[in-house]
Amino acid sequence: MDDVNTSASETLGHRIRNRSATLSNGERAVADYLQRHPEQTAISSAAKLGEITGTSDATVIRTARKLGFDGLNDLKRSLVEHLTRRRNPAQVLDDRVQRLSPAEHGVLQPVIDAGLALLGEVPALVESDEWSRSVAAINEAEHVWAYGIGPGASVAEHLALSLRRVGKAADAWTATGFRLADDLLRLHPSHAVVAVAPLRVFREIGILLDHTHRVGASSILLTEATDEGRGTRADILLPLPDSTDGAANELIAPLTILHALVLELVAAQRSSAVDHYQQLNALRTEIAGTELDISQLPEL
Repeated sequence: MDDVNTSASETLGHRIRNRSATLSNGERAVADYLQRHPEQTAISSAAKLGEITGTSDATVIRTARKLGFDGLNDLKRSLVEHLTRRRNPAQVLDDRVQRLSPAEHGVLQPVIDAGLALLGEVPALVESDEWSRSVAAINEAEHVWAYGIGPGASVAEHLALSLRRVGKAADAWTATGFRLADDLLRLHPSHAVVAVAPLRVFREIGILLDHTHRVGASSILLTEATDEGRGTRADILLPLPDSTDGAANELIAPLTILHALVLELVAAQRSSAVDHYQQLNALRTEIAGTELDISQLPEL
């Protein structure tokens, strides 16, 4: 049996990346499902997983063993432990530090490497049809509301700022509890909502997406908790790679994806977007009372 004695600290994502070349087409289909649907995998039988992936229970069990587990039950136990840790920020931080292998100059290079590896998983997760629908939803919206809680709030605020700078009416919501209800009253059918939920789909996000659906507005959800996300009323789900696999921060992927989304809008309306930035520079110059940055440069 290959690699059954793999270290318990090796995550499912690492196992799949390290052994992908040894998997058959059917086994790759199973591995892809395991990575995209950890919550569903944790509660499904081998027969059910075989049916979902268009393979067989034998293929599912063989895949689990090729990935270094004793069998499907061992894999499911690992997933349950992983999902439990993901809901505990302190444990996520501790796991990240434990997985670091400090280089000569500390942890900077390992963290950069982890970030690059994480971003490398994005193209395989974000389907082209869902991406096109996301671009259209933002482009056609009269107003875009970006929502996030905790660290996700900073991503929501950055998205709203970026959209405003290229001429799209946008604002961020970061309230929780009763305060969120006042924000939701501002939502109209011609609007779009972008919810950023890196590690967990909190209750507020579910309520936000339910209300958005009732109003008739468009909604996009970015999350690593993809099975939780599919249980919401989000129109579009953009899966995020599992950041708890390594030292990369959970905000790297959503920041990059949303930056690309803004650039898609700029590419479609380049002249008007550039014009808004020129207006921004003019206003900055007026506020500063001098040409920004330019006056201090040497003459050539």
